[in-house]
Amino acid sequence: MKNLSNYNSTIINIFFLAFPLSLILGNAIINLNVLLICLCSLFFYFKEITKFKINFFDKIILIFFSYILIVLVINLFEVFILKQVDTTSLFPVERAPNEIFPWVIIEKTFFYFRYLILYFILRFLMHQEILRIDWFFLSSALFAALVCFDVYVQFFFGKNIFGFEPVTAIHNSGVFGEELIAGGYLQKFALFLFFIPFIQNKKFFFKILIQSAFFIFFIYGIIFTGNRMPFVLFFFAFAIFVFLNIKSNKKKISILVLVSLFLSLLYSTDSNFKRNTNSFFASGLNVAHTLFVEDPYDQSLESNRASYVIPFHCFKIIWKKNYIFGGGLRSFRTFEGGCSSHPHNYYFEILTDLGLVGMSMILIFTFLLVKKTLKILILNSQNKKKVVNLNATPFFLIFLTEFFPFRTSGSFFSTNNAVVIFIVLAVLISMIAEKKKYIK
Repeated sequence: MKNLSNYNSTIINIFFLAFPLSLILGNAIINLNVLLICLCSLFFYFKEITKFKINFFDKIILIFFSYILIVLVINLFEVFILKQVDTTSLFPVERAPNEIFPWVIIEKTFFYFRYLILYFILRFLMHQEILRIDWFFLSSALFAALVCFDVYVQFFFGKNIFGFEPVTAIHNSGVFGEELIAGGYLQKFALFLFFIPFIQNKKFFFKILIQSAFFIFFIYGIIFTGNRMPFVLFFFAFAIFVFLNIKSNKKKISILVLVSLFLSLLYSTDSNFKRNTNSFFASGLNVAHTLFVEDPYDQSLESNRASYVIPFHCFKIIWKKNYIFGGGLRSFRTFEGGCSSHPHNYYFEILTDLGLVGMSMILIFTFLLVKKTLKILILNSQNKKKVVNLNATPFFLIFLTEFFPFRTSGSFFSTNNAVVIFIVLAVLISMIAEKKKYIK
C-alpha cells in the first residue's frame, strides 16, 4: 500500500509541477491540467477528501462563489421577470438582437467553479503533505529561466528558438507568440528562484552575488518584453524581498541604493528603457484623467481618446448600470461601443461584474489574508532572532503583486490568472492553517 501511495502522490505532483509549463502552452493545456489533477485526486483520495475540514478562509471563498451564483440569479430575474433590459448596450456584439440575455455570462459563471474545486483539492493535498512545494520552486524557477532566455534570443537575433519574430519593435513575447504576457509570467515565476534552498544556504556575500546576477538577468528579460507594469511589480516584489530577507537595516539600504543607481544608469544609457519609462508615466496620467476628470459622455473626446484608456472609459459607464450587485461574471465583454473584453484592472472588473458587494468581500478577504500571512512570514527562531518563512514568501509576493490596486492587468476571471490566484490562495491558506508543517 505504501508503494501505491507513493505512486499516487508522484502522479499528483507531476500535474502540480506542470502548472508553470501549462501557463506557457495556453488555456487548453491549463484546463486539461486542472481537470487531471482534480480527477486523479478525487480518484485516489475521495474518501479522505470528503472528511476534510474547512477553515475560516475556506468558508469565505465558499461564500464568494455562492455570491457569484446569486448575482447570476439576480440578473436573470431582472431580464426575464422584470423585463429590465438595456437594448442599446446589453446584447453581445456577435449575437442577434432578439436574444435578450448574454448567455456567455451563464457559461462563464458555471465554468468558473472549476477553480473552486481546484482550490479545495490543493487545500486537501497540502493538508496531507502530498504536494512537494520545494519541487514547485524548482519547476517555476526553471521555466521562468527558459522563458527569459528565449526572450533574450528573440531580442538579440530577431527570432526566438521556435522561430517566432517579435510582435512589435519593442515587444518580445518569446514562446508566447502574439500574446504580450511574457513579462507578467517572468514577474511571477522568477521570484521562486531567489528562495531555492541551494541559494539561501550560501554565505551572505555569495548569496547576494548570485541573487543580484539573477535579478539583473530577469529584470533585463522583463525590459526586453516591453511589458512595463510587470517591470514595476517585479521591482516592487524585489524590494519587499530585500526588506524581509535581510535583517540589517544598513544592508537593506545599501542594496536598495545599488538597485536604484542601476536603474538610474539604465535610464540614462538605454534609450528604449527611457522611452518606455516616460511613456509609462504619461500613460498613467492619461488613465487617471480618464477615470477622475473626463466626462464619459462627452462625444467630442471620442476621436482623441487613446486606445489603452478605452477600457477605463467603458468601465465608468458600464459600472453605473448595476453598481450594487454587478452584471455577472465576464459581463463587461457583452457591451457594445468598442469596449474590450475586460477593464484591464482587477478591481474595476470585480466592480463591473460583482458590484460593490463583491468588491467589499474581496477587500475584506485580502486584508485578513495579508494580516494572517504576515504572522507566519516573519517568525521567532529558537534564539529569538527574526527569521523569514522561505516557503511562504514567494507566494505572498505573488499575492501582493496580483492584488496591487494601481496596475493594468488581464482579466481576474480568465484562465491563466485564475489558476495562479487559486494556487497561491490554496498554498498560503494551508500554511496559515498548518504553519508547523510548512515553516522553514
